[in-house]
Amino acid sequence: MIAKPHTLLAKCLLALCFFLCFSLSTQAQVEPDTVKRKPALPTGPPGTEKPVTTPKPQPQPKPQTQPTPPAPQPEVKQEAEPEQPLEFIDKLYFGGSIGLQFGSYTNISLLPILSYKITPKFGIGAGPVYHFIKDGDFTLNNYGGRGFAQVEVIEVGGGAVMAHAEVESLSREYLVEIQPYIFETRRKTLVMPMLGVGYRQRITEKASFDIMLLYNTNDDPVNPYSNPVIRAGINLPFRK
Repeated sequence: MIAKPHTLLAKCLLALCFFLCFSLSTQAQVEPDTVKRKPALPTGPPGTEKPVTTPKPQPQPKPQTQPTPPAPQPEVKQEAEPEQPLEFIDKLYFGGSIGLQFGSYTNISLLPILSYKITPKFGIGAGPVYHFIKDGDFTLNNYGGRGFAQVEVIEVGGGAVMAHAEVESLSREYLVEIQPYIFETRRKTLVMPMLGVGYRQRITEKASFDIMLLYNTNDDPVNPYSNPVIRAGINLPFRK
């Protein structure tokens, strides 16, 4: 049977279409990734598009550096401020002692002093001496003066042991029995060196209380002091 011409043409067209479809499908499979594609258009309603943001570069943390310890500075020794020299009045002291005895024999002794500290431990001084004595019906008056020197030897218990030396000149009034039960007064000047030790108890930084045990080297019969001679007194600064 011989096919009709229009039927043969239709078969040729169908074969040609099949060949073209196969060729296009093969090319689509081998198309390289470098082919530019048209960007997709937004399909949502206006105003809902998400903006395209470019990520900002994050700052890199700086490496932490350990602080360098400061170099040790040489120790500077502060020089002690020189002590200001004391004025004359700062070295002056006043004080002394008082002796009281009452009864049939009354004795009031006044021994004020004015002293000067040459060094913190060594001082000199002087002062008047007065004794009022009443013995029965007789009244006697002794007067004179004394000079002394003191040195603190050793510190003991908030105070100091000291050595003491003095010379006292005293106009001594005394009684002489000229007849039985008849007396008259006479006067004699005595010079009495005394040596001994004492203890100085500090009351404040400058003030102190002194007690002394002295030996009188003058053995004159009219000597008013019997050994040992005990004296106690106080020292006060003129200016604190």
